[in-house]
Amino acid sequence: MIGLIQRVLIDHIETRYGASVVDSIAAQAGLVSLGRRIDVDYDDADTLAFFAAAGDYLQLDHEALMALYADLFVKWTRRHYPMFFSMAESAQAFLTRQPAIHASIGAGIRDPELRGRVSDKFRIVEQAPSRLVVAYRSGNGLCSLYHALFSRILEEYAQTGTIVETQCRHRGDDGCRFEMTFGEAPAP
Repeated sequence: MIGLIQRVLIDHIETRYGASVVDSIAAQAGLVSLGRRIDVDYDDADTLAFFAAAGDYLQLDHEALMALYADLFVKWTRRHYPMFFSMAESAQAFLTRQPAIHASIGAGIRDPELRGRVSDKFRIVEQAPSRLVVAYRSGNGLCSLYHALFSRILEEYAQTGTIVETQCRHRGDDGCRFEMTFGEAPAP
């Protein structure tokens, strides 16, 4: 997983609870060291283990942890990459750019195979007014994070919308497919 993913959570825990708590969570997850470099693709299993141990520490179930993470991620990226938000006038426009944003963050990975794996995780399947369909293909199965980010991005743009996962790895499909509809964006 791109180092940015765990960095956001590590930074939050370290700022709020201290470096010793980060170390304790890492130890609970069975990790010797944590990666914060956004240009490195870290082992998915290590990242998922850290997330699970962080959820235990924070006493949050998976869905609550994903909602917290989505909020942290939007705030972190808004601070460090404000152009991602300024280029999009609505939640749909932002989520339409999301596969390209994901690929651009992974562009710093030196290994071409790993870089390709990052770039290939998301793909726009269909785009129409008020509708967007995205395919997600990843062994880490964080479709619940996509749901949380969808809700948080709607909130960020003061919009309404729905998301339905018509295919899911957790149900035996090859990948996940998110079908989203969007309410009208408020006037600027």
